[in-house]
Amino acid sequence: MSTPPQRRFSLTAKQLAGVVLVAVSVVFAVENTRRTKIRFIVPDVTVPLWLALIVPLVLGFAAGALFVHRRR
Repeated sequence: MSTPPQRRFSLTAKQLAGVVLVAVSVVFAVENTRRTKIRFIVPDVTVPLWLALIVPLVLGFAAGALFVHRRR
């Protein structure tokens, strides 16, 4: 019996760019910890700036994942 071939982990250029963008976004968000007012449809809400930055980032990735999934 032969042993199964080992799979090597490798990133494509797009994946590497995505990882870099996520890392930069997270560092930017973590360094901005002040509280800020946000108004979006509802009355003003005061939240930490990092949360105001991370939520749209996550929503954008979710929307992108849905778009990529539909293309297949």
